[in-house]
Amino acid sequence: QADEAFPEAWHADSASVHGEGVFNIRSKVYVSPKLWYLRVNVIEAQDMIPSDRNRLPDVFVKANVGMQTLKTKICPVKTTNPLWNEDLVFVVAEPFEEQLVISVEDRVHTSKDEVIGKISLPMNVFEKRLDHRPVHSRWFNLDKYGTGVLEGDPRRKEHKFSSRIHLRICLEGGYHVMDESTMYISDTRPTARQLWKQPVGMLEIGILGAKGLVPMKLKDGRGSTNAYCVAKYGQKWVRTRTILDSLSPRWNEQYTWEVYDPCTVVTLGVFDNCHLGSAQSGNGVSRDARIGKVRIRLSTLEAHKIYTR
Repeated sequence: QADEAFPEAWHADSASVHGEGVFNIRSKVYVSPKLWYLRVNVIEAQDMIPSDRNRLPDVFVKANVGMQTLKTKICPVKTTNPLWNEDLVFVVAEPFEEQLVISVEDRVHTSKDEVIGKISLPMNVFEKRLDHRPVHSRWFNLDKYGTGVLEGDPRRKEHKFSSRIHLRICLEGGYHVMDESTMYISDTRPTARQLWKQPVGMLEIGILGAKGLVPMKLKDGRGSTNAYCVAKYGQKWVRTRTILDSLSPRWNEQYTWEVYDPCTVVTLGVFDNCHLGSAQSGNGVSRDARIGKVRIRLSTLEAHKIYTR
């Protein structure tokens, strides 16, 4: 058996796989990165000078984190000192490798926006808020080279003149980041570990096997499946080893999770390992095919009872 206690166990039924293929058949345990809400309150800006000095700008703010981009509304009043007071909320993941990029732009034409100023800020400079205490706002100098300078920073003296923007930014740790459907949610804890309650119990799942799986590929003129099972609950994902060429695989692996809320759901799915097939047949298939899945609501289970199905 290869499980979270013995991940390096060797399996006789997988002895035909060699080289890099060994890593594709072993059991694995994954932990999802911790997610935070990044709240950016765009308050106001000063000295927004457009390229055409003969007109007042139609100014809005665009914020970007990785693949997420949000915008404020265009300030209803054409002015060089616009006011928005809008919240932009992003989802960010530890270890906060991405940066917050904010640009103040002028809507010159319906199909043309010009950047007035820009800042790029690392996530680790933002305050982590765990309750309802107010977060202090700060002024940032803007330039067109993507670096932000805080009000009071010695480097600010190097700038004879600069537009600036007033922001209130924090990482919200008092909420649970919704990354699952509410119908099948497996975790309701807030981001900040300090706010977690004590677990109410332990969930133990023994992934024994499957029967009557559908053949997912042809091997030597007959149907074949290289099956593995994935179980997901909370931040923890587990993946069993791959059983080669079997429509009734037996995994016999056991895993455990701490349970903080019984009104949650554990999801299990069975997949066909297509990485081995693509490496052997050269057909270019790289995404594992889903055979089927099942969801179990923990509130339907009795404590201290073993279910075998």
